[in-house]
Amino acid sequence: MSDELPAPTQLPWRWEWVPKVRPDDEEYEAWTEHMVALFEDWTSEGLAAARLAWPKEAGIEFPFSSDMVGRGAAQWLLDRAGQLPAWSRVAWGAAFVEGSARWAPVPVVVEFRRPRAEDPNYLMEIVGATGIDSDARPPVVDYVTTPIGDGVQVFALGRTPEGAAFGRLDSAMRLDVPPRDGAPSVSTDVLLTTRVFEMGLMALISAGVEQLMQQIANDCAPPSDSGPARLGFVAATEGGQP
Repeated sequence: MSDELPAPTQLPWRWEWVPKVRPDDEEYEAWTEHMVALFEDWTSEGLAAARLAWPKEAGIEFPFSSDMVGRGAAQWLLDRAGQLPAWSRVAWGAAFVEGSARWAPVPVVVEFRRPRAEDPNYLMEIVGATGIDSDARPPVVDYVTTPIGDGVQVFALGRTPEGAAFGRLDSAMRLDVPPRDGAPSVSTDVLLTTRVFEMGLMALISAGVEQLMQQIANDCAPPSDSGPARLGFVAATEGGQP
């Protein structure tokens, strides 16, 4: 392998939240157009090459466009986000190789939960640190440190009932948001779940989700100026922290 290839942990990622909006909301179409613009930028060159290579004997015109890819990705992500409870959100990521988006969109379900116990070690069981039934081999456990709390990542190879291989990545962290401007400190447990089926993505998904974990922690922490944190929490009433 070439020594010039970047290590998986060094590949840049882009992470965004998927809004919870309905088709009749103004933000629905605005966010869809945002996704269309991104995927036009990321896929136009590759689709142009594929269009040139499309066999004439196929009998039909090349069936894909950047607009179609972007709208399809947006629709799928918006539908998934709309199915989640109030304390959960969908984040989606894109991994870049030599400046080009190589994998996108990579969805991650993020839950913000009220801690069930003072000791966060109970999260190890929730993320299946010792393995779950679908795991084909024992999982790999890694630890993550953020400015306002620590976390864990559990990666394992598994197989679907049909025999398809996939990578399971379940992560969790306890964040302790310090008090500010008279507001009390708030603790929240954050769970991140994703499954990937492509071999290349399995090799770097842990590093990508760790970047997302750091981004969430940074967005929860009070900024250095007088403004509010980008992600704010209040005391939960039931189930989680919206």
